[in-house]
Amino acid sequence: MAATTTMPSDNTTGLEPPLTSPTPTLNPSSEEPQSTQHNTTAITTATPSASAQCFYTVTPIKFGFNIEINSTGYYSLSVAEKGRAEIETSITDFFNQNSTHNFTHLKPCTDYELNVTLTDNGKTCVNTGNETKTTGLSEEDIKRVTCIPGYVCYQCGWDLSSSVSTPTTAQRCSNDTLCIKPGYNNICSSLTTTFTAENCSKSFSFTKDISVDFLNPSEIHHHVHPGLPTNITSELPPNCKTLTIDYTCSENGNDFKSLSDLEPFTDYNCTGLIKDNNKTINKTTTVPVRINCDFTITNMDKTVTDRSAELSWKTTSVNCQEVLPKLQKLSYDCRCSEPKGQITVKRTFNGGTCEITGLMPHTHYTCEVQPTYKNNPVPHGYEVKLKTEPGIPDQVPKVTVTVPEHNVINVSCEHLPVLGFRGPQQKYFIRLNDGDKTPLDKCEFEFRDLSYSTTYTVKVSAFNGALESKPVVKEVSTLYNDKALIGCLVFLIIIILSVVPVVVYKRYKRKHTKSPKAVTEDMMIVSTAIYVNAPRWRRYDR
Repeated sequence: MAATTTMPSDNTTGLEPPLTSPTPTLNPSSEEPQSTQHNTTAITTATPSASAQCFYTVTPIKFGFNIEINSTGYYSLSVAEKGRAEIETSITDFFNQNSTHNFTHLKPCTDYELNVTLTDNGKTCVNTGNETKTTGLSEEDIKRVTCIPGYVCYQCGWDLSSSVSTPTTAQRCSNDTLCIKPGYNNICSSLTTTFTAENCSKSFSFTKDISVDFLNPSEIHHHVHPGLPTNITSELPPNCKTLTIDYTCSENGNDFKSLSDLEPFTDYNCTGLIKDNNKTINKTTTVPVRINCDFTITNMDKTVTDRSAELSWKTTSVNCQEVLPKLQKLSYDCRCSEPKGQITVKRTFNGGTCEITGLMPHTHYTCEVQPTYKNNPVPHGYEVKLKTEPGIPDQVPKVTVTVPEHNVINVSCEHLPVLGFRGPQQKYFIRLNDGDKTPLDKCEFEFRDLSYSTTYTVKVSAFNGALESKPVVKEVSTLYNDKALIGCLVFLIIIILSVVPVVVYKRYKRKHTKSPKAVTEDMMIVSTAIYVNAPRWRRYDR
């Protein structure tokens, strides 16, 4: 709302009317000349008499009221809609009789309450009339003007902020200008704006053709298809039947590509040329595009030996299956826990293979197949748990063979570490001359009741439940039968002790009663000898 004060010239006092400042407008290009309103707060040093009479007259004018006061002085003037708070107060110096003050930019067909007070003594002035309602709204009061790009604007001296019934997107651009943004669906169509003042019985409608120039590229919604080959669909105004968009994309601002040539797992910035009947009229804002192919590894097959494993698989992709065979930069990494050997990966038409060597026998491994694109990991990896087959155990260390007794052989060895068995069990075989293999928990065994003075072959090996190590071979001989020798010696001693007394006795008897025959017998007895063939002592050297 604008307030204006008008004072006639007074040649007797030599004073000029006070200067006023025009209210600026944002719309100098209105379709009709605009009326200039003045907001004024003029203060001078004139002081009215305390006995001065205070009267004013209110006259409705276009867009508001004119207030005329019949005496000079400082006055406070205020205006408000009935029953509401004041909307404007103006303190003005009326230094000439019959000076006037205008309140404009009010609402049409609206009752207002006006109050005029002499500021020096607080005396309320008397309204000499009863006109407190603004005049009505006419179609000529509303003019369409140019304003913010993309908006339709109307200018009016009335306060129409609450008078626009359709559309509801109106906003005040300046004191006397309303700006309306057409809806997206209004583009390539028309926009009808209806002004209906709250207290007036009339309404006025204005229709404006909304050309494609009202299209704001930043309001276009783009939907990127999340797969390859990709495409971008745009939600264009439904009434713009001849609009199309052609997109091109670039990586790091160069190397422009069409949508059909985009690669996965790459960040692109895409821009579209907006065309009307194949004629470029604008371009879209930047559309970020990144296609993640979301690979899935299936049909995992594994072949395992004691030292190697071979994996083979197929690869699928929900959103990139069509171009999967053409992705030349797609590869795979294959790795296992505690790698000790060589890994060879090959890509196939619809998957890949991985050969892993240098593994440890009978060992659990966790392996992973990881897809990569441009040597960067991409979703999704596949974890494989496998266990190698048992291998040949290591040879048993430090085998010791002893002969504690003449026909007893003891065999022992240093225990093989668990890893040396390379299998699920830790057993030992100790046998003589290729005898039976009996698994033993400990590497020690005693062979008893063997043949005396006999050479045996001892074989000691490790066994893991599946495979046997190379045996450690040693030869050992038992000793002679000492018990039999002692028995023979005892028997011979008994015989000797039994025979010698008889021989002595007979020699003594015959010595005293010798006859030719007796002499002959003595000689025969003496010449009789007992031969004992005792075995030689053999010493066993290990």
